[in-house]
Amino acid sequence: MNSQQQRYRNFSSDGMGRERTPSEEGYYQGMLKAMDGRKDERDRVQKKTFTKWVNKHLIKSQRHVTDLYEDLRDGHNLISLLEVLSGETLPREKGRMRFHKLQNVQIALDFLKHRQVKLVNIRNDDIADGNPKLTLGLIWTIILHFQISDIQINGLSDDMTAKEKLLLWSQRMTDGYQNIRCDNFTTSWRDGKLFNAVIHKHQ
Repeated sequence: MNSQQQRYRNFSSDGMGRERTPSEEGYYQGMLKAMDGRKDERDRVQKKTFTKWVNKHLIKSQRHVTDLYEDLRDGHNLISLLEVLSGETLPREKGRMRFHKLQNVQIALDFLKHRQVKLVNIRNDDIADGNPKLTLGLIWTIILHFQISDIQINGLSDDMTAKEKLLLWSQRMTDGYQNIRCDNFTTSWRDGKLFNAVIHKHQ
């Protein structure tokens, strides 16, 4: 049995190594497609939400983002966003070559590092190449630092992280709702009940 056949065998068998029946295999493949579909939908919603947030701030510098992945690649919108959020003026390269794009993105990343913002595995070429996952990750990191870190909740210590503050805020917002618990930012939100509770609380 060659390696390709072995990979297929592993993929088309259950956890005990038994071959799946055609009906089981069809169900399994359907589950994989459904999981991929949910991930795609989550990414689409996240991209749309982050684009709106970016444009809300970029309007102050008379800039606009249509496609988040494409319109941050040259670094200009990214630098403008950071200027609006921080109130500082940053340098930038004005050329259109890849070198200039990489330089501009690096200016933005260096500024964030200077502000003690932790960037995990995000390089200038990731953003200049329009990497969807890392572009979303970068914008979420910026939101955490400039927006969520400013959340003021009575009784909180100053050494709490932005994520810890947001989690506590979410718990307090949904306190008293039956059968709803906010333990994290993953499984607790999957069925949509927690999100609806937060909306209901504000209504």
